[in-house]
Amino acid sequence: MIVKELQVQNQLGFHARVASRITRCASGFESLVCVKKDGKRFDLKSVTGVMMANAKHGDMVTVEIDGADEQDAAQAIEALFADKFGER
Repeated sequence: MIVKELQVQNQLGFHARVASRITRCASGFESLVCVKKDGKRFDLKSVTGVMMANAKHGDMVTVEIDGADEQDAAQAIEALFADKFGER
């Protein structure tokens, strides 16, 4: 299992368009990909799960990736966060 602490850097946080991008990225991997925020775990392969995490600009979240392709999934998710989900 890979665990990463990542910061939400885009101005609007986890809104619908970002949730779709995160879900599309996470769904491309066999590994389980979850985010933990405020003591709750949410599935990043589910748009609803991402939206329910309700992460805002500046929030730190814990991303957990577990599975056969966890290294590749971790790199992709980390790059998505670093790119501010394609936003500013």
